Amino acid sequence: MKKIQFNFKPTLVYIGTLYIFLASSLFSKGLMKSMSEFEVPEHVLNSPHYFDAIFWVYVHMIVIGLLIILLGISVTELNKQKWISSILFVVTSFYTYLDFKTADWSYGNSLYKGESSLAPAIIGLFVNLVFIILMIVLFKRKSK
Repeated sequence: MKKIQFNFKPTLVYIGTLYIFLASSLFSKGLMKSMSEFEVPEHVLNSPHYFDAIFWVYVHMIVIGLLIILLGISVTELNKQKWISSILFVVTSFYTYLDFKTADWSYGNSLYKGESSLAPAIIGLFVNLVFIILMIVLFKRKSK
């Protein structure tokens, strides 16, 4: 069985691609249709302001995915990889906190309803776990 290796470039390319794929899938499904699954009230779904905000959020997610991919491809110095991985971990941890805060569970405010409201937070936990493992691997390496 082949052992999974955590290297900077493939890890960031994978995470960036995941962000782009997730956001693109919501666009292809339809943003308001996707948000209706979280039991967003009809009058909110019909608001052009809400559509504009959600549109911006998912365009932003695609841009973040592209930037993560570009960082993965272009940063080759180990010390910079350590810093970037650490900063991305902090940023994605904050996003994950926001996802848990608004989810429909005992510790959230249930702004978004249903079991699927935890899906973004669980994906965020997965991304954070990957960044933690990557940081451990990178910080164990010695600079040449």
